[in-house]
Amino acid sequence: MDKFWPPEADPNKKIEVQLEIQRMMETRESAVVEAQKSIIVSEMSQGDNFTKRARPTIVYAGLAFIFLVHVILPMIAFFKETPIPTVSLPEQFWWAWGGVCSIWVIGRSAEKRGTSGSMISAITGSK
Repeated sequence: MDKFWPPEADPNKKIEVQLEIQRMMETRESAVVEAQKSIIVSEMSQGDNFTKRARPTIVYAGLAFIFLVHVILPMIAFFKETPIPTVSLPEQFWWAWGGVCSIWVIGRSAEKRGTSGSMISAITGSK
């Protein structure tokens, strides 16, 4: 606010504007969280089984890529007696796949323990 608010302006008005902006940001954030939650709930309540299996599919596809790059390609190179190709998965893959795996594991562990709460509901999509 100090960059945009003139120094000669009323300081009480500045505080009011800051509070109003903070309220607007909190309202927007809660609307975004509620929208995300409703999207997950609607995905989980669909009859389409692939929608319910989308996160596990990402986990298994990541495992397949890791297996391909770190097991299959080196085995092929070994049996063909050629140098091992220098193929590596990008850093973005590890961050995205690690994030999906983490959330999936946390959600499944919470479901199995019977833990409930708004955060767990947002992760698992359960009511």
